Amino acid sequence: MLRFLRPFVASFLFLLTSACFAGTLTVTSPTDGSFVGATNQLRFLVRQASVEVTVRAQITGPGGTTSFEGRFTPNAQGEIDNSLPLNFSSSNPEGTYTIVVTATEPGNTYNSVTLTVTLDITKPRFLQFSPLPGSYVKGIVPISVLLDEPNVKEWRVQINGQDIPNNTGTDSEFTVFWDTAGIELDGSQTITVRVKDEAENEETRTINVTLDRVQPVITIQYPRSVTPIRPRSTISVVVDVQDATATAVDVTGLDVIVQRLDGTFITRVARTAVRSIGGNTVRWSGRIRWRSGLLPNQFKIVVTAIDRAGNLATPQEVILTLGR
Repeated sequence: MLRFLRPFVASFLFLLTSACFAGTLTVTSPTDGSFVGATNQLRFLVRQASVEVTVRAQITGPGGTTSFEGRFTPNAQGEIDNSLPLNFSSSNPEGTYTIVVTATEPGNTYNSVTLTVTLDITKPRFLQFSPLPGSYVKGIVPISVLLDEPNVKEWRVQINGQDIPNNTGTDSEFTVFWDTAGIELDGSQTITVRVKDEAENEETRTINVTLDRVQPVITIQYPRSVTPIRPRSTISVVVDVQDATATAVDVTGLDVIVQRLDGTFITRVARTAVRSIGGNTVRWSGRIRWRSGLLPNQFKIVVTAIDRAGNLATPQEVILTLGR
């Protein structure tokens, strides 16, 4: 008798198992504990589906609760690999959100998935950046950045659109060293820093600088060593500084002083004017006012200069003699 009933029992158990058959729901993105930005995709995978499945997401956070859903048809293998838009606006407060994802289908049951994510819709912000736009640089250039971003995913520094060594990281404060020896020609160069946070918010800062490896050239136009210097007279001084461009000349780095022949300091020549006299030359004018006992019979004017990139000029000097 038992032997006769055994096939019927097996068929009944199979039908019972089929009637209780359950599908599975997996959320592949975002992951639990991750950051999300303003625009996202809620990606999911449904298995063992038979007919149209409704996938619903309920989101609860600081701003309240909202939900959205979509209907999806499985493929021949009973799978649905699809997504729902998971978007936030600027009116949604940043903070922790709970997402409960469910799937429903007539005659089938699914597990639910609960995720906790952090909403971050604020782009990284640059607090400090060096070098500054319009700077002149040479040699090993430190590129220093301070960010207002606690959750940096990656920053990347490029020169003229190309990577340089050690140009990526995750710190909110960093310095990258750019060796300009790899640049063949002087002139305008572009530093680009891209920062992305864990929520995929991205910000870019582009800085244009000028690579200048040209040494300035100083010419003392007046007075010359043969110029007669009359006692009790004001002495005019004219100095030309030639560089890669006139704007490369650092006027504050131009020093014109009066010394004794042994090199001891007497006075600094007072500046009266600075002007460009050509595409790459700046003319500096100054004067030495007569004061009794200020100048010895012989003295010299010494000129030193440094440009905006830090290139030093060869110092120039002229020896002068007071007339009688």
